[in-house]
Amino acid sequence: MSYAEMLCDMIDRSKLSLRQITKRCADFGLSITPSYVSQLKNGKLPPPSPEVSMILAKACESKEQSKLIFQGYLEKAPDVIKEYMFASSNLNKIMLETLYKAQESNVSDSALAYLREMDVLTAIEMSSKYMKDGGAEIENDLAKRITLESGGIVKDNDSEIMTVFLGDNAMAPTIPIHSFLYIIRTRTDLLKDRDIIAFYPGNRKILILRRMYLVKEKILLIPDDRTSEILILDSFDEIDYVGKVASFKVDL
Repeated sequence: MSYAEMLCDMIDRSKLSLRQITKRCADFGLSITPSYVSQLKNGKLPPPSPEVSMILAKACESKEQSKLIFQGYLEKAPDVIKEYMFASSNLNKIMLETLYKAQESNVSDSALAYLREMDVLTAIEMSSKYMKDGGAEIENDLAKRITLESGGIVKDNDSEIMTVFLGDNAMAPTIPIHSFLYIIRTRTDLLKDRDIIAFYPGNRKILILRRMYLVKEKILLIPDDRTSEILILDSFDEIDYVGKVASFKVDL
């Protein structure tokens, strides 16, 4: 993902207008215009200084400040530095994939795709956690982390509780994006109004959350974030229902 794409994604997730973002930047001591931010996110200008990138990420309330700063640095770096970083990243990805396959008997295509498409900084940060004394070590949480961050579901031992990494912002601020969800398999006929349920809509691969209400033989799925889509169903067969959210933990 390029700097422009990364910034555009942050802005989209923030649900803020460019004017609102520049006002927040001013609160952090950075005076920029909506036009300037627009040119950055559309790739019409090169990445700015690390200080500007950091404040832009803060204004969007993103936790990926370091990634945006690093990507901006990488795109402006000399070719020899870029080649070294990409080569190092590819080696890190190979190591992580090897460790993942050694630990996980049921290797998913989505997890492998996640590893292979991982950005340079994420690959460096993740692989550094599994290096010790110049060698690679298999940690118990590696397969779980890769599965969760690639959008998969992890079942906790033999219980009916599953752990999922949330990539959707529809239930913010009640449940922030990037939280770890604990979902319990619950029959749909046992669900009650205001229960928060997890499901895959249509053919999409990103798990989303909504509050459920039963109204006049219709199933209403309502987000807490008013800018997200309200879904109206005739039957649970229209979605790939996973279960009810029992609790969550914010990813700090």
